[in-house]
Amino acid sequence: MSPVSRNRKPKRKGQQRPRPQSPVQAAVAAADDLLGMKSLYEAQLWAAGLVGGFWRAAWRQDGDPDETMDRSVERLVEALVERGSPATLAALLALGSVGYDEEREFFLDAATELTATGVPAPDWYRQEQPELVDTWSVADLFGDIELITLGYPDIVIGVLVDHASALHIVQIAVVERSETDAQSLARELGVNIDPKPKPVKLTAVQALERIDGPLGLFLVDGPEAHGELVEMSDDTNPAMEFALLQARVAGLSDDLPEIEDFEPSVAEFLATGKFADVELARSWAVLVASSASSNGRRVRQLGPASLDYLLSVSVPANIEISDEDLARLPEIITAWVRFTASPEQREVWDERLPELLDRFAEAYHDEELVEFRAESDELVALRDIEEALEADYDDLLPVPEDVDKTAHVLKIVVGDQEKQVEVESATPLDELSDVIQQAFDLEADPAWDFVTVSGGLIGPESEVIVAELGVEGLGFGYAVGALDTVEARIDVLRVQPKDGKYPRVN
Repeated sequence: MSPVSRNRKPKRKGQQRPRPQSPVQAAVAAADDLLGMKSLYEAQLWAAGLVGGFWRAAWRQDGDPDETMDRSVERLVEALVERGSPATLAALLALGSVGYDEEREFFLDAATELTATGVPAPDWYRQEQPELVDTWSVADLFGDIELITLGYPDIVIGVLVDHASALHIVQIAVVERSETDAQSLARELGVNIDPKPKPVKLTAVQALERIDGPLGLFLVDGPEAHGELVEMSDDTNPAMEFALLQARVAGLSDDLPEIEDFEPSVAEFLATGKFADVELARSWAVLVASSASSNGRRVRQLGPASLDYLLSVSVPANIEISDEDLARLPEIITAWVRFTASPEQREVWDERLPELLDRFAEAYHDEELVEFRAESDELVALRDIEEALEADYDDLLPVPEDVDKTAHVLKIVVGDQEKQVEVESATPLDELSDVIQQAFDLEADPAWDFVTVSGGLIGPESEVIVAELGVEGLGFGYAVGALDTVEARIDVLRVQPKDGKYPRVN
């Protein structure tokens, strides 16, 4: 909601109603409730609701919601530290037990100021998150919609994930462990997906694989993707619990499985029949398989909802297709669907696929999308999709034999700020991104890319190291942020023998 000016009304005689508190004042006043709480999860729900409410308010404002959120949090921390009571310390500790690592550290650093003065911590406080007990999944026939339940000693969290569209996390539910367990909650909530749900047990790594990406995109996508959520009631808006889920998920294993290689499936698909245009068939197979793979799903995991979103939203806005190829695609798409579908799934496909193909043709010729593609300089031709996917890594340098013995000295410029950063040459780009964001006090953001010398992009989890991208005397780029992008220029000043601990920021 944008700020508005209100007409002044004449004062009424008699008792005046108190002026409404600001969200920060209301939060400080509500901190007293924490002193009566008996468990960590109660405090975490309080903090998650507060942070989620701040985010939803930021989405309603004009301007950058990240900046609005930052200002709100800074004012909140200042007010809590200034009051300096057991209640406000409890609030800082509760806030420091939810959200992302960087957010938690920000609140806990402020809490340290109060504990240093002798303010006592509440009885429910504990530094470590409770360990995961078990996790279960209930999904539809195609895996497009999935309910994942996470069981902890104190609570059970249910996460409804839509793997098919932009808004991945649809709803989050939190229930006390004394009332249910993870398997029972999966059966209870799973009836919305399958009338007779049969929960499947997952490992912690499998649960993390399916939740981590959608959770990371929840805030990155911002208010455009979550416009409907802004209008939801508090008890159905996942913004009220995402911070709790993020903190609990952060305690799971970081050993995510590698993204599945789609080449074997593509080759097997091409071997299933004689295609009039093998090159076009391969391009489609690479597009749809890589789309599933990069989204944390199995290469052949495709459902009507996933295909509909790909054909009606993603492809028309990003892929250039000639009229001739567009006419040939329905036959190829049908062949891919039959290649990936089980006998049970084919019955549904036979009913849904013609409708989806009609929607695809209509969407691709939509006047607004045609105009958008005409003005876009980021389109990829369908027949060039494989080349585009590989282009990011074409100009990487070979890894030097002495890479474990050297360090890169980088000059990094962001706006009018310049810093010298030294990192080990074998540092993964994921770590270099963290170093840059911290060195320039940027808000932690999972949406980033390094830009190679030739303009290719390398994003998160690429396993590329600094030595493969930076050569002495040359430079490369860095961009972070899905909404308001911050760009950096990185020059490699020199490569030298390692000496001491890294990273170093001057």
